[in-house]
This record gives sequence, structure tokens and C-alpha cells, in this order.
Amino acid sequence: DAPSAGPPPLRAALCAELLAEGRAAALNPAELAITLWAFATAGHTGGEPYRCLGEALMPRLFPPRGLEGQAISNAAWALATARHENPRLFSALAQAAAANIDRLGALDLSNLAWAFAWSSQVPVAEHPAFYSRLGSASLVRLSDFDGGSLSNLAWALAVASPSPDVLDAVAAAALSERLAEVHGSTALNVGQLCQVHQYHLWLEERGDVVETLPEALREQARDSFLGMAQLAPSSRMQRLVARELRAVGGVRSVEEEVVVAQGYTVDLLVQHADFGPLAVEVDGPHHFLSEGSRRPTGATQLKRRQLR
Repeated sequence: DAPSAGPPPLRAALCAELLAEGRAAALNPAELAITLWAFATAGHTGGEPYRCLGEALMPRLFPPRGLEGQAISNAAWALATARHENPRLFSALAQAAAANIDRLGALDLSNLAWAFAWSSQVPVAEHPAFYSRLGSASLVRLSDFDGGSLSNLAWALAVASPSPDVLDAVAAAALSERLAEVHGSTALNVGQLCQVHQYHLWLEERGDVVETLPEALREQARDSFLGMAQLAPSSRMQRLVARELRAVGGVRSVEEEVVVAQGYTVDLLVQHADFGPLAVEVDGPHHFLSEGSRRPTGATQLKRRQLR
């Protein structure tokens, strides 16, 4: 998440200026992108400036004077960080990114992949060309990726879950090898190791046995993932759901915060006389892009898929 910074009164004044008729439309594409980035970096959570800037940016994403290079990555990262929901805009950003991907550096590629994965608005099925190009461009620049950008890329691919014909085994093997190199030379932090664990689970989903990570890295990543999962507190809503389930006929027991084989913590594990063990996830607002939205974040989608 972006850090909270900058004086709120100044941000409010800037928002008012942007929302004034024609102000955002007067900015060129690069100015729109950097303004989006500035609001997101400052931790601004109000939806209006993102909606206004996004609408102004949409028709100007493509040549002759469209958004280029790093500006596309900045705009996508900002909109995802702000949890802005606009599938049409994200789809257009993916098309613009695919056309500019050879101009992007390692950090730009990583931020772009994370933004599309986190916001869950650029599915592989609708944008196979983008993910194919992302894989190819990242493979060429793998030596430029540091620990943070590499673990972000790996996590994003796990969320998107491109099929082997979109991201082939050669690319997956190269990414795993680079992760092992980075881990051997610079320590990955806990958050990055958690991302690596989820990436490894994705390799197992794909059946990419050859591309599995070194045992030492797998174990450290799993330990970090387990440690973070056990720190997550249960919510009042979760406790209420557990209480109600215990009163349902046929329910023998309800356990809370149960660690399963994949390393995830399941909110509730219900033992039922007729249906056997049932995992129940109590999805609060943070599981979705924004208040009132029913679109789960990429992190929520990944957990649901990897628990099956």
C-alpha cells in the first residue's frame, strides 16, 4: 500500500481544481499519469480524482500522442493502489502496455504486473497477448530485477495464472532460477518470501515440477508465510459466523483460524455429520476492491483458488 503523506487540505484543494470543469482534460497524457501517481503515493483514498483523471486519460492512451513507457506503468500502479474499479480503463491500459512493453524497465514491468494482478481487472483469458509479451519482456530483463521487483512479478503471475501456452515452462524455469540467485545474494524480506511461497504453490498447480525452487528457499518462504498467517486477528464478524454455525443441525464442531496444507489460514473449519470438513472464509470489506464492490482483490482470488 502507498504511504500516507502530504497535507490533506492541499490534496482537497487539488481535487477541487481537478474536478472543476475542463481542468483534467487540459492535462496531456503524461501529466495525467504523474498526477494519478502523486495522489496514490500520497495515500489519497477518495475516488473522485481517480475517476476524473481516468476518464480524461482513457481516450488518450494510444498514438499519435498517447501514453508511453513508464507513464503507463505509473498510471496502472496508481489506479490499483487506490483500489479504483474501472475494467474498461484497465483493459485499455493493458492494450497500451502491450504496445509499449519493450520500452519498460524491470521495475516498470514488475509494477505493471502487480497492478493488473492486484486489481483483478485484466484477466488472462481476455488479454493473452499482454501476458505473453510481459513474460517475454521480463525474461529478457531478468538480470535487472532485484528481490522486490522479482517477488512482485512472481506473485502477480501466480494471481493471473497464465497457462503454459501463454507463459511457457522455459520462462517459469528462468524466473525460478533468478529467484534462487537473488535469494542467495540478498536477503528477501518476509513479505517477499510470502509472495515466493504463493508463486511456488502456483508452479505446483501448473505441474511445473522441473521449475520448482530450491528446497532451502521453499522452506524459508513457507515458514514466513505461516508466520504472517498466524498474526492475522479474527474479526468480530468471523466470531459471529462461527457462533451461528455451531447452532446449525449436523455441525459437530467449528474451529477458527485453522492452518491447512498449503500454509493458508482458513477462517473457519466446520466438521459436519453429512458433508464432512468444510472450509469457510468470512470475507470482510478488505477482501474487495472498494466499499460496496463485489470484485475481489487479486490476493483474495489467489487464496480462494489455491485453497481448492
